[in-house]
Amino acid sequence: MHRTTINLPDELFQQAKNKAAAEGITVSEVLRRLLTHWITGTGRMEEKGETRQAASEQALSTYGMWSDRDPDQFLQESRAHL
Repeated sequence: MHRTTINLPDELFQQAKNKAAAEGITVSEVLRRLLTHWITGTGRMEEKGETRQAASEQALSTYGMWSDRDPDQFLQESRAHL
């Protein structure tokens, strides 16, 4: 079995740990099951309408990043002065 490390927000991990304990399983087992469903196509990331683009747009609007400019244009302009 491969051992790996992932980064999770503390609150998310604690909630997952509590729920897993209540169900008598480990967070590792939950992640293995979720990954198996995702890989086999029985569970999809887009089930709640969250595609990568939608997630990016939500993050941008939530945190206000680049809300006043196009990131590609900003990078192009900033590199022109190098």
